[in-house]
Amino acid sequence: MESILAVQQLIDLKTIFSAAPVIYTLLSAMSIASMGIWLHSLITFRTKDVMPETFRTELRSLLQAEQYDQAHVLCSSKENLLASLIKMGLTTRDFGPQVMIDTMKSEGKRVSTTFWQRLSLLNDIVIVAPMLGLLGTVIGMFYAFYDMNRSMESINALFDGLGIAVGTTVMGLTVAILAMIFHTTLKYRVVRTLSLVENEALNLSALIRR
Repeated sequence: MESILAVQQLIDLKTIFSAAPVIYTLLSAMSIASMGIWLHSLITFRTKDVMPETFRTELRSLLQAEQYDQAHVLCSSKENLLASLIKMGLTTRDFGPQVMIDTMKSEGKRVSTTFWQRLSLLNDIVIVAPMLGLLGTVIGMFYAFYDMNRSMESINALFDGLGIAVGTTVMGLTVAILAMIFHTTLKYRVVRTLSLVENEALNLSALIRR
C-alpha cells in the first residue's frame, strides 16, 4: 500500500513539474544560487579572515615603533580588508590625517563592494522569485480556461489544471522566503564585520603620524 502511494506521489510531482518545466527549473536554480551565495559569503567573510589576530598584533607593534616602511611591506604581503585599509593610510599619511582617513574609507567601500553585490543579488532573488511563480500560475490558468469545454470532464480537468498551476506560486514564495532569510542573516554578518574592521582601522590610524 505504501509503495502504491509513493508511486502516486511521484507521478503527481512529475505532472506538476511538466506543467511548467521552465518556471520550476528557474526557481530551482535561483534557490540553489541563493544558498550558494549565502554559504560562500559566510565561509569567506569572517572576522578572523578580514583582520587576523596575529596580523593585527604585529601591525600594531610596528606602528607603535613608527616603523612605517615595514608596516607597509607587511600590509602589502597580506590579502585582507584591514591590510588594504592600513596600506592606503600609510601611503597617504604625508597629506594629513583627514586625507588619510578619507582615503581609507574610500578603500573600504571599494573592497567591500563584492559583498554588497552578493547582498543585492539575494535581494533580486527575493523580488523576482514570487513574480516568476505568479507568472507560471497565470499562464497555467490562461491555458486551463482557454481549453475549457462545456462537458463535466473538462470542468474536472479545469480544477486539476488550476491546482497544478498554483504550484509555481507556492514554490516562488518558498524560494523568496528562503532568499530573504539568507539576505537578512548575511547582511547582519557584513554590517557587523565591517563595523569591527572600521573601528580597528581607525584605532590603528591614530598610531600613524606624518
